[in-house]
Amino acid sequence: MRFDLVLDLSGDMALLALAAYLIGRSRLIANCVNQPLHFRSWFVLTSIFSVLSMFGTYNGIPIEGALANTRLIGTLMGGILGGPLVGFSVGAVSGLHRYLIGGFTAEACGVASALGGLLAGLIRDRVGLGNMTWKTAGAIAIMAELVQKGMVLIFSKPFAAAWALESEIALPTTMVSVLGTVVFMFILKDIQVQQEVHGAKAADLSLAIASRTLPYLRHGLNAKSAEETANIIFQLTKVDAVSITDKEQVLAFVGKGDDHHKAGEPIITRSTKRTIDNGELSIIRTPEDRGCPIPGCPLRSGVVAPLLAHGDVVGTIKLSRAKEAGIGEMDVQLARGIAQLLSVQIELAEIDEQRKMRERAELKALSAQINPHFLFNTLNIIMSFCRTNPELARELLGHLGTTLKYSFARHGDFVTIAEEMEEIKAYLEIVKSRFGSRLTIAMEIQDAVLSATIPVLAVQPLVENAVQHGLFPKLSECHLSITALQEEDSVCISVFDNGIGMEEGKVKHLFAETAEGIGVQNVHKRLKAIYGKEYGLNLDSRPGVGTWATIRIPCSKEAAAYEN
Repeated sequence: MRFDLVLDLSGDMALLALAAYLIGRSRLIANCVNQPLHFRSWFVLTSIFSVLSMFGTYNGIPIEGALANTRLIGTLMGGILGGPLVGFSVGAVSGLHRYLIGGFTAEACGVASALGGLLAGLIRDRVGLGNMTWKTAGAIAIMAELVQKGMVLIFSKPFAAAWALESEIALPTTMVSVLGTVVFMFILKDIQVQQEVHGAKAADLSLAIASRTLPYLRHGLNAKSAEETANIIFQLTKVDAVSITDKEQVLAFVGKGDDHHKAGEPIITRSTKRTIDNGELSIIRTPEDRGCPIPGCPLRSGVVAPLLAHGDVVGTIKLSRAKEAGIGEMDVQLARGIAQLLSVQIELAEIDEQRKMRERAELKALSAQINPHFLFNTLNIIMSFCRTNPELARELLGHLGTTLKYSFARHGDFVTIAEEMEEIKAYLEIVKSRFGSRLTIAMEIQDAVLSATIPVLAVQPLVENAVQHGLFPKLSECHLSITALQEEDSVCISVFDNGIGMEEGKVKHLFAETAEGIGVQNVHKRLKAIYGKEYGLNLDSRPGVGTWATIRIPCSKEAAAYEN
């Protein structure tokens, strides 16, 4: 075996290995490898690996009217990274180049190049790039070399010259091709491992950032939440500057360049505008890429990632460095991870705000539903007493005024138990005028709980349900009892009526999403949302006996947390 030939070919192989290392670290190539059938990806991969294959041919060593070369290494690399289409294309281009150079093995080597690239691509698709090992790569190289040497022996004439050539170069070229392909696979796997390590570190840091920014972004993306978030990211990432924008202006900027990149001002860098327009992550390697119009801006490189909500761009997060080409793989992974987590938080904040708006709308609907429900009958009763009992008519008008004032007032989300009970007493005084002596009412409200806060309209709907659906259909004596007591660390409020009661199935239906009324369901959902799943409304009803409606509220719960 000619060791001088092995050494000469190994030099070419080393250059190809260096090129493979540089290519493997390119984000452009990584994106192309993920979508090899896309025209742009196919064109990029085919062009690069065709050049590498032709380089192997150009540096070939003339022997017996033919060339001993490393062309197959570039072709196999193309097939392994890009699949059968790229592999065949690279083999066809490099094979045509080899054919044009000439020699008695030109036709056979040209066709063998295309077949070798196709073979590598088919095996890559069969095994999967992630499952490719150095052993698989070595086996591909051996098969491709056997195909090429077999075609040379079969189709190249004269046979004696072909046999003499292969006897001299078969082992050296096969050894170099196998070694080169195996080295390429080791390089590729090492790059993948490094990227995974960077990805893991970026993921950990992104999660740490997300956990610390959650209390601020729960209110959505605004100037205040963006400022707090930018400060946290700046502290944890150690980059030179962090900026957060919406679609039109800078919401927050921390770090170098804050003298001209200021919160509240319009976005001025082309890179940020470009990301907002196309919704894609942008890597900035030079000041020209960054596109800052201010002379002397200290920031020269960076990465901009879009912030998305329900698929639409709502802003950007940008990590910047003062050094040109100072953005590494870790920064890119970090920006992508931060943007994804912040986007989720922004979406959740929007969903939470929509939920609160929906609940407030339901509350307004509940309030509007309560007032007209008895207003007409109350006015008729007052009119009937105007002549027969003017004093009672005046009292009822006063109670009606209290009820209407409570319903129309802007309470916010919470009231004290004393305020809710004052309205309930006025409501019940009006109710008694309809029931007459048939209705007896008992109220036991501890002084200790009068100042405790409860969600507005948490008890009143229960009282009205008891009157309208429990007691009003009953012809005999009616009794309504309301208690509000402190029990250890909770406030327990109970409404009992000895009315007609309900079957168990009807009680369950009141809590269902398909229930027609919103009173019981609204109270139950709001209590659970504010105080947790272990709290809420409990209904216990027995036909012919009556209904118990009970709510339990923790004394120590901060109501203000829900209002925010």
